[in-house]
Amino acid sequence: MIQGCDFKAMIGGFLDVQDEAALREHLERCASTLGFSQFAMGHHVDLAGPPRDAIRITNYDAEWIERSLSERFFAQDPVHIASTRTATGFLWSDLPSMIVMTDRQHMILEAARHYGLSEGFTVPVHVPGEYRGTCSFGTASLDAMVANALPIATIVGTYAFEAARRVMRMRGLVASNPGRLPTLTGRQGDSLV
Repeated sequence: MIQGCDFKAMIGGFLDVQDEAALREHLERCASTLGFSQFAMGHHVDLAGPPRDAIRITNYDAEWIERSLSERFFAQDPVHIASTRTATGFLWSDLPSMIVMTDRQHMILEAARHYGLSEGFTVPVHVPGEYRGTCSFGTASLDAMVANALPIATIVGTYAFEAARRVMRMRGLVASNPGRLPTLTGRQGDSLV
Protein backbone atom coordinates (compact mmCIF):
# COMPACT_ATOMS: atom_id res chain seq x y z
CA MET A 1 0.00 0.00 0.00
CA ILE A 2 1.18 3.51 -0.78
CA GLN A 3 0.01 5.93 1.91
CA GLY A 4 -3.46 4.42 2.24
CA CYS A 5 -3.84 3.50 -1.45
CA ASP A 6 -3.97 -0.12 -2.52
CA PHE A 7 -1.84 0.53 -5.58
CA LYS A 8 -1.81 -3.12 -6.68
CA ALA A 9 -5.63 -3.23 -6.65
CA MET A 10 -5.83 0.05 -8.57
CA ILE A 11 -3.60 -1.19 -11.39
CA GLY A 12 -5.02 -4.72 -11.28
CA GLY A 13 -8.52 -3.34 -11.72
CA PHE A 14 -7.53 -1.75 -15.02
CA LEU A 15 -5.92 -4.97 -16.20
CA ASP A 16 -9.16 -6.85 -15.44
CA VAL A 17 -11.88 -4.57 -16.87
CA GLN A 18 -13.74 -5.97 -19.88
CA ASP A 19 -16.16 -3.15 -20.75
CA GLU A 20 -16.64 0.61 -20.53
CA ALA A 21 -19.01 0.42 -17.55
CA ALA A 22 -16.48 -1.50 -15.45
CA LEU A 23 -13.71 0.85 -16.58
CA ARG A 24 -15.75 3.93 -15.65
CA GLU A 25 -16.59 2.45 -12.25
CA HIS A 26 -12.99 1.54 -11.48
CA LEU A 27 -11.63 4.89 -12.66
CA GLU A 28 -14.20 6.70 -10.53
CA ARG A 29 -13.18 4.61 -7.51
CA CYS A 30 -9.48 5.36 -8.10
CA ALA A 31 -10.11 9.09 -8.55
CA SER A 32 -12.09 9.21 -5.31
CA THR A 33 -9.40 7.26 -3.43
CA LEU A 34 -6.80 9.81 -4.56
CA GLY A 35 -8.99 12.73 -3.45
CA PHE A 36 -10.55 13.78 -6.75
CA SER A 37 -14.29 13.99 -7.34
CA GLN A 38 -14.41 13.89 -11.14
CA PHE A 39 -12.50 12.56 -14.12
CA ALA A 40 -12.51 12.77 -17.90
CA MET A 41 -10.50 10.45 -20.09
CA GLY A 42 -10.44 10.55 -23.83
CA HIS A 43 -9.01 11.42 -27.18
CA HIS A 44 -8.86 15.02 -28.27
CA VAL A 45 -11.29 15.04 -31.15
CA ASP A 46 -14.29 17.09 -32.19
CA LEU A 47 -16.55 16.13 -29.30
CA ALA A 48 -19.64 17.43 -31.10
CA GLY A 49 -19.18 14.64 -33.65
CA PRO A 50 -16.48 12.27 -32.41
CA PRO A 51 -15.18 9.45 -34.58
CA ARG A 52 -16.37 5.95 -33.66
CA ASP A 53 -12.91 4.91 -32.54
CA ALA A 54 -12.42 7.82 -30.12
CA ILE A 55 -12.24 7.06 -26.42
CA ARG A 56 -14.40 9.20 -24.13
CA ILE A 57 -15.23 8.20 -20.54
CA THR A 58 -16.17 10.76 -17.90
CA ASN A 59 -18.20 11.44 -14.80
CA TYR A 60 -18.24 15.22 -15.30
CA ASP A 61 -21.53 16.95 -14.52
CA ALA A 62 -23.97 16.46 -17.42
CA GLU A 63 -24.73 20.20 -17.53
CA TRP A 64 -21.01 20.98 -17.85
CA ILE A 65 -20.65 18.47 -20.67
CA GLU A 66 -23.66 19.94 -22.46
CA ARG A 67 -22.36 23.49 -22.05
CA SER A 68 -18.86 22.46 -23.18
CA LEU A 69 -20.30 20.90 -26.32
CA SER A 70 -22.74 23.68 -27.15
CA GLU A 71 -20.11 26.39 -26.67
CA ARG A 72 -17.37 24.21 -28.24
CA PHE A 73 -15.00 24.70 -25.29
CA PHE A 74 -13.10 21.58 -26.36
CA ALA A 75 -11.79 23.42 -29.43
CA GLN A 76 -9.72 25.79 -27.26
CA ASP A 77 -9.53 23.87 -23.99
CA PRO A 78 -6.32 25.10 -22.30
CA VAL A 79 -5.83 21.70 -20.62
CA HIS A 80 -5.87 19.93 -23.99
CA ILE A 81 -3.48 22.46 -25.50
CA ALA A 82 -1.06 22.28 -22.56
CA SER A 83 -1.11 18.48 -22.75
CA THR A 84 0.52 18.66 -26.18
CA ARG A 85 3.49 20.50 -24.69
CA THR A 86 4.57 18.05 -22.01
CA ALA A 87 5.11 14.35 -21.43
CA THR A 88 4.32 14.55 -17.70
CA GLY A 89 1.18 15.19 -15.69
CA PHE A 90 0.42 18.76 -14.64
CA LEU A 91 -1.86 20.71 -12.32
CA TRP A 92 -4.41 23.01 -13.92
CA SER A 93 -3.12 25.86 -11.74
CA ASP A 94 0.17 25.54 -13.66
CA LEU A 95 -1.47 26.22 -17.05
CA PRO A 96 -0.43 29.91 -17.23
CA SER A 97 3.21 28.86 -16.97
CA MET A 98 2.77 26.28 -19.74
CA ILE A 99 0.84 28.19 -22.41
CA VAL A 100 -0.09 31.76 -23.25
CA MET A 101 -3.74 31.74 -22.27
CA THR A 102 -6.39 33.69 -24.15
CA ASP A 103 -9.36 35.45 -22.54
CA ARG A 104 -11.60 32.62 -23.77
CA GLN A 105 -9.38 30.02 -22.12
CA HIS A 106 -9.49 31.91 -18.81
CA MET A 107 -13.28 32.04 -19.22
CA ILE A 108 -13.43 28.27 -19.81
CA LEU A 109 -11.52 27.59 -16.58
CA GLU A 110 -13.70 30.03 -14.66
CA ALA A 111 -16.88 28.44 -16.03
CA ALA A 112 -15.62 24.98 -14.98
CA ARG A 113 -15.37 26.14 -11.36
CA HIS A 114 -19.17 26.32 -11.17
CA TYR A 115 -19.28 22.57 -11.83
CA GLY A 116 -16.81 21.55 -9.12
CA LEU A 117 -13.74 21.73 -11.37
CA SER A 118 -11.63 24.40 -9.68
CA GLU A 119 -8.41 22.41 -9.78
CA GLY A 120 -7.23 19.26 -11.43
CA PHE A 121 -4.39 17.12 -12.63
CA THR A 122 -4.02 15.96 -16.22
CA VAL A 123 -1.98 13.08 -17.57
CA PRO A 124 -1.10 13.35 -21.30
CA VAL A 125 -1.42 10.06 -23.18
CA HIS A 126 -0.10 10.05 -26.73
CA VAL A 127 0.16 6.85 -28.72
CA PRO A 128 1.85 7.21 -32.14
CA GLY A 129 -0.64 6.78 -34.96
CA GLU A 130 -3.67 7.56 -32.75
CA TYR A 131 -5.48 10.69 -31.61
CA ARG A 132 -3.84 12.63 -28.78
CA GLY A 133 -5.48 12.05 -25.43
CA THR A 134 -5.52 12.73 -21.72
CA CYS A 135 -6.82 11.43 -18.44
CA SER A 136 -7.83 14.30 -16.16
CA PHE A 137 -8.79 14.24 -12.50
CA GLY A 138 -10.76 17.23 -11.24
CA THR A 139 -12.00 18.57 -7.94
CA ALA A 140 -13.23 21.68 -6.17
CA SER A 141 -10.14 21.67 -3.93
CA LEU A 142 -6.95 19.67 -3.51
CA ASP A 143 -7.43 19.62 0.28
CA ALA A 144 -8.66 16.00 0.25
CA MET A 145 -5.82 14.76 -1.95
CA VAL A 146 -3.88 11.86 -0.41
CA ALA A 147 -0.10 11.77 -0.08
CA ASN A 148 1.62 10.91 -3.37
CA ALA A 149 -1.66 11.41 -5.25
CA LEU A 150 -0.07 13.06 -8.28
CA PRO A 151 2.51 10.39 -9.17
CA ILE A 152 -0.10 7.71 -8.48
CA ALA A 153 -2.62 9.58 -10.67
CA THR A 154 -0.01 9.64 -13.45
CA ILE A 155 0.28 5.86 -13.37
CA VAL A 156 -3.48 5.35 -12.91
CA GLY A 157 -4.18 7.64 -15.87
CA THR A 158 -1.90 5.71 -18.21
CA TYR A 159 -3.24 2.31 -17.11
CA ALA A 160 -6.83 3.56 -17.42
CA PHE A 161 -6.19 4.85 -20.93
CA GLU A 162 -4.57 1.58 -21.97
CA ALA A 163 -7.56 -0.31 -20.52
CA ALA A 164 -9.86 1.89 -22.62
CA ARG A 165 -7.80 1.14 -25.74
CA ARG A 166 -8.07 -2.59 -24.99
CA VAL A 167 -11.86 -2.36 -24.48
CA MET A 168 -12.17 -0.44 -27.76
CA ARG A 169 -10.10 -3.10 -29.56
CA MET A 170 -12.35 -5.81 -28.16
CA ARG A 171 -15.31 -3.92 -29.60
CA GLY A 172 -13.47 -3.69 -32.92
CA LEU A 173 -13.29 0.10 -32.82
CA VAL A 174 -9.52 0.60 -32.62
CA ALA A 175 -7.18 -1.13 -35.00
CA SER A 176 -4.69 -3.29 -33.17
CA ASN A 177 -2.35 -3.99 -36.06
CA PRO A 178 0.88 -2.10 -36.61
CA GLY A 179 -0.15 -1.33 -40.20
CA ARG A 180 -2.13 1.59 -38.84
CA LEU A 181 1.03 3.25 -37.53
CA PRO A 182 2.81 5.68 -39.81
CA THR A 183 5.78 4.14 -41.58
CA LEU A 184 8.87 5.69 -43.10
CA THR A 185 9.76 5.37 -46.74
CA GLY A 186 13.14 3.87 -47.60
CA ARG A 187 14.51 7.35 -48.32
CA GLN A 188 13.22 8.73 -44.98
CA GLY A 189 14.89 5.80 -43.21
CA ASP A 190 18.16 6.50 -45.01
CA SER A 191 18.15 10.09 -43.78
CA LEU A 192 18.07 8.88 -40.18
CA VAL A 193 21.30 6.92 -40.54
